[in-house]
Amino acid sequence: MAAFSTATTWYRLSFRCEVDADATRVLSFNFRVGAEIPPGEWAGLRLPSLR
Repeated sequence: MAAFSTATTWYRLSFRCEVDADATRVLSFNFRVGAEIPPGEWAGLRLPSLR
């Protein structure tokens, strides 16, 4: 799982990265910002508190 934060909230983040056969060049990269992660889940996901 990937996540990013604002000053007060964590959000889920998903991404897809396609590389060439030698893994030396990125051929495509896409990401999607997901839903807010409730504060009650932060510790279980090892996300630091923002408050």
